[in-house]
Amino acid sequence: MGYKIKCKKKVGSGHLSNFDGYPMASGKHKFVIEGMAIKNILVIDKAFVSSLVSKKVMAKYEKLIKTLTELLVSDDETGVCFHEALNLIEKFRLEIKNKYRHYLKEKELKKMANKLKTMQQIAVQKQLEVTSFVAESSMGKSR
Repeated sequence: MGYKIKCKKKVGSGHLSNFDGYPMASGKHKFVIEGMAIKNILVIDKAFVSSLVSKKVMAKYEKLIKTLTELLVSDDETGVCFHEALNLIEKFRLEIKNKYRHYLKEKELKKMANKLKTMQQIAVQKQLEVTSFVAESSMGKSR
């Protein structure tokens, strides 16, 4: 007959602990479905989780690449920008390793790793150039 049953019973985290999936919402963010606030959503379908995580990670990756490009192109004489670039690369790698690597495809991981490795090498090279330049200029002033 088309009855709508609204359930307002809370499901504790103990009931969801038996499932292996990807949590979609945090404690801060709430989804509103038919006037009800939903805090915890656990996605179990692996294909759906893979596409969700892939989209999320690629957005973070693109943002990181833009930031790294700006840092590496800057005319920083102290080397702080290059050090910051190296920190951002390492932070992103650890985040991927700890949170998302199970959900991403090997091809995506290799693509990101290769690009980040190249940018890391550039940052290290530029940082070494800056430190050697600073060392040379300070040696010249002391004489």
